[in-house]
Amino acid sequence: MKALVTTLIALVFLFTAPAFAGKSDRAGKGRHAKKQIKTHSRAMEAKTDDKVEKIKKRKREQAKERIKEAEEVKEEKQEKVREKSKKAKKGLEKQREKKAEQVQKELGKGSKKGQEAREMRRKWWKFWEKGE
Repeated sequence: MKALVTTLIALVFLFTAPAFAGKSDRAGKGRHAKKQIKTHSRAMEAKTDDKVEKIKKRKREQAKERIKEAEEVKEEKQEKVREKSKKAKKGLEKQREKKAEQVQKELGKGSKKGQEAREMRRKWWKFWEKGE
């Protein structure tokens, strides 16, 4: 029986000991003061505003870089197209000159009626020019 009473007393002290412990400095004071909350929230807003501004600035710079790169690529493509068109024009001009200089090979062949018809015939690119 003595053992049972001793264990009960030990258990009571074990559970009630934290109740006698000292309180912290802030215990019983309730919530933070409104002034502290306002200053803290303003400081946090300023930090987030700075971060947001930095992010926006970085995104603007990246967008500008992408635009510059796109313009450079576009200019390069346009230059290539210009070069190709110059080469094509030169080739077409040469071809036109050769055809203009060509003599009709069949002029001396066939019947007299066919020969007369061929002499009167004009090249398709000289269709609008006056006949000689």
